[in-house]
Amino acid sequence: MTNKTKYNGGPKTDKGKAISSRNSTTHGLTARRWLNAEEQALFDETVEAFNNDFDPQTSIEKALIVKMAECTVRLMRIQNTENAMFDLTSSEAGHPEESIKSLDNGSDRLSEAVGLASSMDWQFDLNAFVSKMTVLNEIDRQNIKDVVSWIYVEDNMPIVAYYVNKYCTKENLNLDDFISRETDQPVHQIIRIVKREDTSYTKESLSYEEFIETTDKISPSSLQKYLNKLAFSLSENLQAQLVLKDIDHRTQQIKDAAMPDTQKLSLIQRYRTADERQFSKTLGELLKLREMLSDV
Repeated sequence: MTNKTKYNGGPKTDKGKAISSRNSTTHGLTARRWLNAEEQALFDETVEAFNNDFDPQTSIEKALIVKMAECTVRLMRIQNTENAMFDLTSSEAGHPEESIKSLDNGSDRLSEAVGLASSMDWQFDLNAFVSKMTVLNEIDRQNIKDVVSWIYVEDNMPIVAYYVNKYCTKENLNLDDFISRETDQPVHQIIRIVKREDTSYTKESLSYEEFIETTDKISPSSLQKYLNKLAFSLSENLQAQLVLKDIDHRTQQIKDAAMPDTQKLSLIQRYRTADERQFSKTLGELLKLREMLSDV
């Protein structure tokens, strides 16, 4: 027996035939068999309802009734599929990561800043936000290349000088040690000096004279590097705070506006249109047949 003859004719066993008959259920929309017990029950109920409505007397009328019921169940299946597509799309769009990206034209730039803010439990606080914005504005008004000494900072950037002095006092660090440490820190950690809870102290452990005694050791490049790093971290943090403040509202907006893939929606619509036409055609045939029988 040749291979061609041996494998000709498709599945022969009951199990093989059953598997083959389910091949059309890959996506479900065009399945000839009902996908589950609920669909089977719906089909039976629809046939019964149509029989009550039309009271078919011939086998052809009964066949048309069955065909109409099949179209009806498939239309409901299509509607359920479309609803599930919208639910899935809405769920995926509602992920906070997507909401954050949408605020920056799909970029991941803000995601890290927001993630860091969330992990450090930074919540939006208007007073802290204003303080940070004030410091950032003060830095932005300067040409950083002009900042060549701490004296320049004290004369032209009093808010920055205040925060640095207060933080050094609390940590018992002179200015040189502070600048050296902060320029080696990750960007997200340098922001701590302008958090609201760091602006008031009950005990001073470092005098102002001790604080500034090492200012001559600080190079202009180190000071400029620190200020640039502080400005960048402030900017990222302020944006992250705004995102955190409105994230729930933004997420809901995105979920409400989410749309499934257009190609999938188009496919759904084609199936719906085909079934609606089939139903209308079958109903027309049934009504025409009943009219012909009534004239006999």
